Amino acid sequence: MRWYRELPHSSDALMEAYGRTLAEAFANAARAMMSVMLDVRRVRGSVEGSCELEGEDAEGLLYGWLECVLDRFQVERVAYARFSVDLDEGRWRLRASMRGEPYDPSRHGMGREVKAVTYHMMSVGECGGLRCVRFLLDL
Repeated sequence: MRWYRELPHSSDALMEAYGRTLAEAFANAARAMMSVMLDVRRVRGSVEGSCELEGEDAEGLLYGWLECVLDRFQVERVAYARFSVDLDEGRWRLRASMRGEPYDPSRHGMGREVKAVTYHMMSVGECGGLRCVRFLLDL
């Protein structure tokens, strides 16, 4: 089973990611977002990163998490592809570690440019016995 997929959308990237737990769905959401921009299968794990944040609710935490990953890619030019997420769902806190390597277009390819994560169409719930998250990326 693929742990994420892109759904049809007229102009942006509508993504859905799944997991046995919400933390796993969040990790797969980050990988899904990165897959829009580059070939995540070609990324090695020589660089480590981390992210800690809080949100008002599940959607706010998902938004903040994806923004953290996107910011690291845009500012630090690190292509992350492996994510481990710990969630405190009672307090909506996230602590994550990321592994990747410096972005190299000749190695990782050049996908579509993600301008921003949006709240539009964002949802956190269950799909067929799995936790799932849906989010729209502005291209």
